[in-house]
Amino acid sequence: MALHADCLVLPSQEIGSERFYQRKTGAPSAVHHQSDVPLPYFAHQQLDPRYFPEEIGLPVGGPKSPGEGGDQAWEDDDSDAAADVESDADNDLFLENTTKPKPRRKSKPAAKLAEAADVKHLKMPGGRPAVAKKVTADLDSDDEIIVRMKEAHFLERDIAQALIDQGRTAYNPKTIGTRWRRLKMALQKRQDELLDADLTDWHDGDDDVLVQAVLKADKETKKAIEDAEARKWRIVADRMKTVKPVLNFSHKACRERYEALMNGTAKPTPESIPNPTPDIVERIQSRKDKERKIAQDHHMGTNEKENVQANGWTSRRRTYF
Repeated sequence: MALHADCLVLPSQEIGSERFYQRKTGAPSAVHHQSDVPLPYFAHQQLDPRYFPEEIGLPVGGPKSPGEGGDQAWEDDDSDAAADVESDADNDLFLENTTKPKPRRKSKPAAKLAEAADVKHLKMPGGRPAVAKKVTADLDSDDEIIVRMKEAHFLERDIAQALIDQGRTAYNPKTIGTRWRRLKMALQKRQDELLDADLTDWHDGDDDVLVQAVLKADKETKKAIEDAEARKWRIVADRMKTVKPVLNFSHKACRERYEALMNGTAKPTPESIPNPTPDIVERIQSRKDKERKIAQDHHMGTNEKENVQANGWTSRRRTYF
């Protein structure tokens, strides 16, 4: 069935309203006519090339090959239309807002980077940037200041500030501590080489300092051993709970029981008593009840896991305890 787009002419009211609209707005009345060229119903259907230009069917936004028509015409039409449509007020506003483009600043030539070997010997206000330097027993001027001030019990922040004030390497205070530890190791290694070569000796008073240092080290080591031993028995108590959930012995009880077993003074278990009293029988039965309940709960949990894996989703018929 053909669809007609022609408008029906109504009585004088329709005509009068159209004249009124034209008189009020100044726009001409719409002209309705029916096209003889059918439009495609679907977007992918081909347009009639006898009526529609070939460029209408081209993809929008894609790259065009050189020499393809349409670009020059578009630019010409756009420029002509813009020249016709723009008003004098728009031109004035455009001229007011338009300023001359600022000239680009000439890029300065890249500064030549100083080599690390050159930076080591520079002195500049605020300190020179820190660069990687190998830690050796042959100290340079910066490392010598670090060693001397550390041996005088200065703080890291004071050493870092002293280096900056003298225009030397601007180290971070934390870096000062790390470098000091490495310098100590290098100096100690050099001292061992001198001792092996019989080029240095232990002097008076060194042995007394050695004895005091050993006593302090024994005290700190003893505390560390006690902490490690306590951690060991905490691990034992946790392991026993994992293997046998019914157990609730602390690390202290585990340690005392183990020492008693090793010494042969451990208290016998209730099950090993030949003629147990009613209290002992009650304790044995209580332990068995706890173990049986834990076994039941474990079995229920295993069944629940199998149920979830079989169904692929959490079942509504879950059993909680």
